[in-house]
Amino acid sequence: MKTHRLSRPAAWVLFVPALLLLAYPLRADSSRTQTFQLHQGWNSVFVEVTPANQDPALVFGSTPITMVATFFAVNRPVQFIQNPSAIGWNREGWGVWYAPSRPDSFLSSLHAINGNRAYLVYAQRDCTWTLTGSVAFQPLAWKNDSFNFVGFSMDPQGSPTFDQFFSGSKAHLPLRAYRLVNDQWTLITDPVRTAMRSGEACWVYCKGASDYQGPVSVALPGGQTMDFSNTLDSWINFINRSTNPLDIRIERISSDLPLAYKIFGITKGSVGQVSVDLPAAYSLPALEAGASTSFWLSLRRDKMTTPVQTGLIKITTDIGVQFWIPLKGTRPDLAGTATSQIRHANLTSH
Repeated sequence: MKTHRLSRPAAWVLFVPALLLLAYPLRADSSRTQTFQLHQGWNSVFVEVTPANQDPALVFGSTPITMVATFFAVNRPVQFIQNPSAIGWNREGWGVWYAPSRPDSFLSSLHAINGNRAYLVYAQRDCTWTLTGSVAFQPLAWKNDSFNFVGFSMDPQGSPTFDQFFSGSKAHLPLRAYRLVNDQWTLITDPVRTAMRSGEACWVYCKGASDYQGPVSVALPGGQTMDFSNTLDSWINFINRSTNPLDIRIERISSDLPLAYKIFGITKGSVGQVSVDLPAAYSLPALEAGASTSFWLSLRRDKMTTPVQTGLIKITTDIGVQFWIPLKGTRPDLAGTATSQIRHANLTSH
């Protein structure tokens, strides 16, 4: 691996100061909005965000969507797929929500909408569905020797072809992928010239075990968030699993969290480093096929203005694959100031 060069009462606050960092309002945001253009009938969508209120009745209440289904992994592999109109929704593995207006709404078994999950959505008419929610970095877990109902984050302005996306994975070749067309699952017969789509979910067969995430793999030190609560430094690791060089761009979507990136170098026989404020957008040097690199980030805690601040970065490749990574930083020394402010606010409100 090469290293990249470059209002509770005041008494509650007094007795539980350790929880203040959790209770204090977060600065900035790590949410994003997805927009889906749905047509009348069945749609296959990949939801990347988790709404603040996950109740399907609230998520879909103002839309013409009357039925939503998702597939949960079962012990046995999925060897064949069925068209939505032919599925027995009470079969093992399916969670289904029926709109309250339907007579079978009492049979609903899907009670929460989560991000990083594929859904079948039935709309009574063409519509635009917009969903805002929090982001979590969550690599896909493939079920081996099975069809998988999956989606990937893509640039809406230009996505890779199925061949560009899957050519680096032996477990997915020859490709067996199906997309929903006019309520029918249709085999992708020309992956070289067929583009993937942002917000779309497909059935894809995986032969054997695989951890494949696409032309570029992204890894964090741990968890679904780049968390600087207990450290000043963290990193994002990239591996180019394609057969061509890839350009990688890092963009700050929420910029309140003060960050810097590190440049490493060797001077007089020792390794040195320089920290530079992370700009709104930054492009890494081209990553060669098969190569890996680490991009180091540092929290500038002295520039934080509240005890807890969050943010969001988007990673985009030149072939249109995206990754969204939420950020979190804490500055405990500001918690005392926050305690005084909250205590004063509670006292003056009485």
